[in-house]
Amino acid sequence: MFFDLARRAFALGLAAAIVHVNAGATDRSQPIRLIVPTPPGSAADAMARALSAPWGKSSGRPIVVENIVGAGTTIGTTRLVRAAKDGLTLGIVSSNHTINPWLYKALPYDAIADITPIAMIGSLPAMLVANNNLAASTPAELARLSKASKTPLAEGVVSGTAYHLVSEIFKEQAGFTTTPVPYKGSAQVITDVMGGTLDVGIVPAQAAAPLVAAGRLKGLAVTTAARTSVAPQIPTLAESGFPKFKAEIWLAVAGPAGLGAADIAMRRKEIESALAAPEAQQALQHQGIQAIPMRQPEMLPFLKSDLERNRLVVQRVGITLN
Repeated sequence: MFFDLARRAFALGLAAAIVHVNAGATDRSQPIRLIVPTPPGSAADAMARALSAPWGKSSGRPIVVENIVGAGTTIGTTRLVRAAKDGLTLGIVSSNHTINPWLYKALPYDAIADITPIAMIGSLPAMLVANNNLAASTPAELARLSKASKTPLAEGVVSGTAYHLVSEIFKEQAGFTTTPVPYKGSAQVITDVMGGTLDVGIVPAQAAAPLVAAGRLKGLAVTTAARTSVAPQIPTLAESGFPKFKAEIWLAVAGPAGLGAADIAMRRKEIESALAAPEAQQALQHQGIQAIPMRQPEMLPFLKSDLERNRLVVQRVGITLN
């Protein structure tokens, strides 16, 4: 009798727990938390905030953007991978996600196994810039000048970032090297290229574009597959004599590993609807972000390929942070 009662109590408790979980999953008053592992004002943050309103409309839920920054995006990503697997905590991941495993010796997560890719947002444009007095106005001229110079050109780099790796990929294809000068951020790189302390740098196109338009800086090329809306007069590297150049600085939305197929499909549908909204399209254009068409099953192979490419670059150049 006691065991029958115990079994019945257990079954009722289990049923109540299932009802509670399902109620939580379908309760539209519960917000979707979107972790952004970069500071307010960054490209990822701007995109997340532009998405939040139309995403809220398409999901019927509040979208709460939370900046959790530090250690090259790894602190925010750690919080993401440890989140509940209920589809209500997602995060922005970027090119740094597939670079960090080769920079940090004790990363507390696996960049592939511990996330669920949901939707690709697009690629951010970077721009190859040069001081106005440098005798090169195209990437090909820059390569020739560097090869002919007795002293390597001084290049500002923010070590271990996607911009740094894009620069290394370009220089490998162009067949020249520079003297890298480490900086903490791209803003100071731009300032010192303008001032002549540096010769060149690869920096966020949105930040460089107004200075190029004002004639204070040379814009040699952008890194995206097509010309960018923030500086349409600047050719791509592929147009500029480097047709094999391909190195996207990308943004995507992901969740922790183990999300259910229904949650993945629902969140992806909501994000696609939000990205099509006028305010999101305006933000994309303002940042110069170009869509990367990619089905959800294609995202994991993309990440694996990016991870391996970055491993080779980091090891070849010898980039270390700790």
